[in-house]
Amino acid sequence: MRFHRVRMHDVEDPHYRAYIAALMATKTNHKAIRPASNRSIFGSETEAVLRDWLTQFHPLSAKRYVEYDERSGTQLIRKYRELDAVYHPNPTHIHIYEIKASGQLRSITRGLRQLNETRTILTRIIPHVSCTLLLVDTGIITPEERDMLMASADAPIHPPGTIAEYQREHPELPFHPHTAYRPHLDEPTAVVTFAIADIVSMAGADAATLHLDWSDELEDPSDVDHEPPPETTYSSHDDAAEADAESPFAAALRKANERPSKR
Repeated sequence: MRFHRVRMHDVEDPHYRAYIAALMATKTNHKAIRPASNRSIFGSETEAVLRDWLTQFHPLSAKRYVEYDERSGTQLIRKYRELDAVYHPNPTHIHIYEIKASGQLRSITRGLRQLNETRTILTRIIPHVSCTLLLVDTGIITPEERDMLMASADAPIHPPGTIAEYQREHPELPFHPHTAYRPHLDEPTAVVTFAIADIVSMAGADAATLHLDWSDELEDPSDVDHEPPPETTYSSHDDAAEADAESPFAAALRKANERPSKR
């Protein structure tokens, strides 16, 4: 059995806050951090906009942090995952959402892989787990753009894929334009697509504050073809001070740690 002691909680959970405090106490966690790019900030803004958009269908749960122990040899390693949005209507059903704002087709595969891994963990405690990827297309190449690229002097050896091709290659995976999407707990996995203009429209009066100028960054970070950094973990048998400081959730953890505890 790979996963043990799975539970869900909100950001104010005392065990989670103690974990955050232990991370922040490590000296390596205080090294200088490069300021977030506008594209990265836009990704966070997109998450907020789409969480608000989802509330038209159902209430979202504050318990979107997953804690679990993963077996590695004879040792159990404590891990955490932050989910982008969660609908948990009853003890036997849950709907989890992953939000991606990207100009790279590979983000679909990565997002679906993340959802599938989370489903595997959650089915230890919840029998029915529905997964939906909310994809904001920030520049995935279109068939017309691809044709122009392949006809140019700088054409790559292999033509880049398009969303339409991805859909044809995965007929089992439902794709929904956001205007036609309705959540279903009996739909195991789905993808919902948005354009940047849709996010601007949904943001309403806050649209002027969106970080849409990406000139501070030459390329989409998701274009870098490498494995994501390992999740922050600590052994349930080790000192918490030895926790890995290279967390992909470092910014989120830092923000949570700055929040005052509830009295």
